[in-house]
Amino acid sequence: MTVRKLTLSAAATTTVLLLCGAALTGAAASPAAASTTATTSTTAPSTTAPTAPTDPSASSADPSTSATLAPPTSGTAAATVAAPAQGSAPATATTAPVLALSSFDPNSGTAVLAPATAGPQSLSAQATAADAASAVQPGQLIDSPPTPAAPHGALVAVTGVQSTADGKVAVTTRPATLPELLGGTSTNLRSAVSPSSFEVHPQIGGVKVVTDFGATSGQGSVSGSLGLSADATVPLPDGSSAKLSGSVSLHPAIDFSYQGGLGLIDPQQARVGFTLGAHADWRVSANLTASTGPVRIPLATYSASPVVMVGPLPVVINLAFTLSADVSADGTVTLDAEQAYDGQWGVHSDYVKGPGWTTTTDPGNSTVSPLRLDLRGSASAKAGLLAEGSIALYDTVGVKASIEPYLRAAVNGSVVLDGTSTTPTVNGTAALYGGLDINGALMARLAILGTPILEADLPFLAFHREWPLVSVGAGQSPVPLVNWTALSAGLFDDNRSAYLKTRPDWDPRALKASCPDGTRLIGLSHGGDNGLCTDVTKPDLWDAGHAYVVDHGGTYVTTDWAPGYAKAQCPAGSVLTGYSRNGRTMGALCAKSAAPLGTSTRTLWFDKGDNRPTAAAGGDFSYGFAKGQCANDEVAAGLAYTQPWWQLWAARPYALLCQKLA
Repeated sequence: MTVRKLTLSAAATTTVLLLCGAALTGAAASPAAASTTATTSTTAPSTTAPTAPTDPSASSADPSTSATLAPPTSGTAAATVAAPAQGSAPATATTAPVLALSSFDPNSGTAVLAPATAGPQSLSAQATAADAASAVQPGQLIDSPPTPAAPHGALVAVTGVQSTADGKVAVTTRPATLPELLGGTSTNLRSAVSPSSFEVHPQIGGVKVVTDFGATSGQGSVSGSLGLSADATVPLPDGSSAKLSGSVSLHPAIDFSYQGGLGLIDPQQARVGFTLGAHADWRVSANLTASTGPVRIPLATYSASPVVMVGPLPVVINLAFTLSADVSADGTVTLDAEQAYDGQWGVHSDYVKGPGWTTTTDPGNSTVSPLRLDLRGSASAKAGLLAEGSIALYDTVGVKASIEPYLRAAVNGSVVLDGTSTTPTVNGTAALYGGLDINGALMARLAILGTPILEADLPFLAFHREWPLVSVGAGQSPVPLVNWTALSAGLFDDNRSAYLKTRPDWDPRALKASCPDGTRLIGLSHGGDNGLCTDVTKPDLWDAGHAYVVDHGGTYVTTDWAPGYAKAQCPAGSVLTGYSRNGRTMGALCAKSAAPLGTSTRTLWFDKGDNRPTAAAGGDFSYGFAKGQCANDEVAAGLAYTQPWWQLWAARPYALLCQKLA
């Protein structure tokens, strides 16, 4: 299994990622830090696709075809009309006149082909309507690069043909698959995408697009780049504003491979993915309060539809991503930070016949160089530059992912770094925490590869890691930062545990929610399907082996702490980290505790109204409903539930079993 690391220089340990530039995705990593600089590393998990089964007959019928990235075209690109693949041979282009999709309705499958305005033949060489209609036959494939009528390209099989006037052909179609197009062909391509292929749309005023159209090689490197510069003031929800300035330079590349099988059902192997390289010099200035955040400020959207030529056959790949600033605070603080960022990250999905799909994220290498920092107040603040990207084949199969390296800073007083020294000047106390979040899923629409169609996205191995960087000050160390996470499972699952996303469904057919790894459930609502997670008082309470159990019927109940109610309870030495509901029953997700627990317990009722500690933190996690919340020095060890008279077939929690920490 390949292991990649996110490396942060020690200079970065004073401001790493506080500036939004850190959450970006990346280009080639910067040179190693100087020998006087220590490093802090975090390793993101990586999943390697299983090896395809060996089939001698398949290998003998597995011709390799070179793949190249087609240059951007002007006008309307011509479609390829082809006879479908036969056995291991790919589809064969016909001698049909040069036609392009002038209209296309993917829902009904109807389309109109018209003489192309760009292609190897001029309009004067186009055939008559009768010639075109006779050349396009039912059973053939239409493989179209992006056109105004089909912005993401189209791959369809013709089911009916009717000629119209002016050399046009009306057809009815059904969706086709890559095995029908490529047959037993094997090909692969990893290449940078030319900046000229992208459409960039600024999302706020004060953002300018700056593009360097350098030469692109076929090895995924590019001398040109997509850039933007910003000098914008953005309003925040509390009435204040944030000043965003600086520049970002991006280097996108795509990764595509395909290995066909003997039949036309599904391939032996396939891959689709992308990487992003980045350099950012970024500055954020803001007055943040407890009501600030999390606030996501979209800066720009990027989209491109590069065409991979597999021999004479085009395969359309659609790449899109959004760049956003992300800021939040849980107190009052004045922030002015500037830093430089260099790095790279990537994500790809691999299909192997038999085992199916796996998705891998490579967090790459990131180097953050602090330029300046001025942080004053009493709060913890978080900032990052979030990159969210997706890649698809003809907009029907692919992967989506987001990455956000960030810094959380706790300050009571002031911390200043003026750029002339790597050591900050502190008046009071301050602590800095680095972090990395990766999330995403394999898109569910898999028919283009002939693989089974899924009804929901497949989440891949999410990654969350936060680590202390530095704690400095003239007085006592600041209170450790506390995570509070609200859960909601009223309509959909709300699984926040990165580890459990890699495991089988822990309560099939039930609506469920789980806390982020390292936190525990501390509150529930009576009328809604909401919960509250925290790591207050005792962080990282889940044992290193990630042992967990699910209880529905009160298997571990030793005393009747809620008479007359059904109960789901954790075994001794475990804490509640999630909950589920399936009609009139509820379940308790219990994680084995990494630390000893106390023996004192109490029943906390909340069916008649809120029952929470005085000045309870975590906010109103279920507005309009009664809520129960254990004390900060307690864990929730069980829940009591029944069906309320006013809600048919829906169990609701009435009480929590709160247990003291040791």
